[in-house]
Amino acid sequence: MFHLAGLTKHMHSDAMNGLVRNSLQGICLIGILVLASATLSHAQTEQLEAELHQFGDIELIAFEGREDFLSKIDTALGLGNIKDPDQTFARLPRSPFTVTGRQNGQALTTCRIFVPAGLTPENNTEIFAELMRKWFGTNLNYASNTDLTYRWLIFHEARHCQPDHFGGDALKDHRDEHEADLFAFNKLASAKNRYQLAIDITAFRMITSALIARPSHMTGLSLKRALEERPALDASMEMAAFQTVRAMINRRAKSIATAINPTNRELIRAITELRKEAGQEPGRSSDPLTVEILIALDDAIAHFAPALHQSVANVRAN
Repeated sequence: MFHLAGLTKHMHSDAMNGLVRNSLQGICLIGILVLASATLSHAQTEQLEAELHQFGDIELIAFEGREDFLSKIDTALGLGNIKDPDQTFARLPRSPFTVTGRQNGQALTTCRIFVPAGLTPENNTEIFAELMRKWFGTNLNYASNTDLTYRWLIFHEARHCQPDHFGGDALKDHRDEHEADLFAFNKLASAKNRYQLAIDITAFRMITSALIARPSHMTGLSLKRALEERPALDASMEMAAFQTVRAMINRRAKSIATAINPTNRELIRAITELRKEAGQEPGRSSDPLTVEILIALDDAIAHFAPALHQSVANVRAN
């Protein structure tokens, strides 16, 4: 998090490192941006924006590329009010992100949720697949559907529009992310879709938490346990457990890779092998949280990409 011209900005970008540095990127980014209408009029996006009004003065805006992005920044704030704008916005987010903050001590009147234009519903793009860098395919298997999972991500961002989600240290940010996940779930879940949506979003969070998210976004276990109505987990313990699992996967995948960077199949193989071994052999991890993550992670991949997951299992078996 950093401050610029009296505006609080916190960008939750998920840095890639080691094995997955070229494979996945984070889910949620938060920043100070600008009001401007999308260049195209899309009925589905406009309808979703109308739904968001129940949560306050919120606008849903699509942006096209860097030039469009910076133009909207300049219109709302003036690039001159932002310290080192080229560095601040050196990389554009590839996922939905929320515009929040304060100016002169007061919360900004309008909260803006920006979405890369390529990820709007009108493009028939599976946002979960895109945010997981298509490692598990472009057409995933869902218990619910792509529309509901997209809306869950946008409703998650809407929770960040509230002043109590304007950022803090890693522990507060972790709590904010977890609260936003549950907020979106509770607003969208019904008697008919509750179980299915829970499966999809838990699988999504387990994959991103284990493979690419920064610590504040390592919320997969918290979400899983909350939806299972189990006791809450200490955030520090959760973050440490996910970091341990990530290091384990990096080491194993690199050991079996045939090139410098492991392929998606080699990554899946590493995860399935670690799941089988965890807690079963001397010298292997027997930490309950580590074991829980590996099991849930492997199950998540099998859920979204059953054919790919099975093909890797078949290769290992032979």
